[in-house]
Amino acid sequence: MSKRTDRLREENNQREQQLQDQENQAVLTDMVVYIRSANISPYEQELVRRDIGSMLLEGERRGERAQDIIGEDYRAFCDRVIGEIPKVRGGKYILSLVRDVLLAADVLVVIWLAFQFMEQVIHRSWSLSFAVTDGNLVCGVLCLAGACLLFYAISKNAFRTGGAQGKQGDFGLWILVFLLLVACMGANIILKHTLVEVHLLVVLAGIALIFGLYKLLDAKLD
Repeated sequence: MSKRTDRLREENNQREQQLQDQENQAVLTDMVVYIRSANISPYEQELVRRDIGSMLLEGERRGERAQDIIGEDYRAFCDRVIGEIPKVRGGKYILSLVRDVLLAADVLVVIWLAFQFMEQVIHRSWSLSFAVTDGNLVCGVLCLAGACLLFYAISKNAFRTGGAQGKQGDFGLWILVFLLLVACMGANIILKHTLVEVHLLVVLAGIALIFGLYKLLDAKLD
């Protein structure tokens, strides 16, 4: 993220620590989670977070609850605020998607490398070269798609109550996670064809390159 976004996020973190009422803390957390999936820049997200946090903090000092300050429909309040902010569109929107995919892909490569080392430890077979199979690629694509779906689902349902509808939604998320895990395990077990072998140094360089591209895009987009 840009320096201004980083500074604002740090200020928001410090402000939220001043909230004493647990209900206000929970409401603010839900609102922030919901805002994260909004099609606005990270800096604008932090501005909204700052304004809401300040409102709750000032209200708390007056002895007011979140419902007294914002109203009972937190989602509608967030939608009204977000609706007043210019959306990220066109090339900037595409680049923001690329940025998020780069970070997720980098994490996946690190996890894949860790599993490669674990497999070598289990089989007591040491090598600095690692085979990339078609199963690995399928699993990677499934993980990226699943992570995006989970993030969107969790964010959009941040204000779910604990009723039957909320429980059904939670159950659906767990089913999705389970199916993704099964699909990934199946892909890695069944699809064993080696596409390429890469040296450890190449993998490390790739991780550094992907992360560098992510940081570059993240700093420029807001």
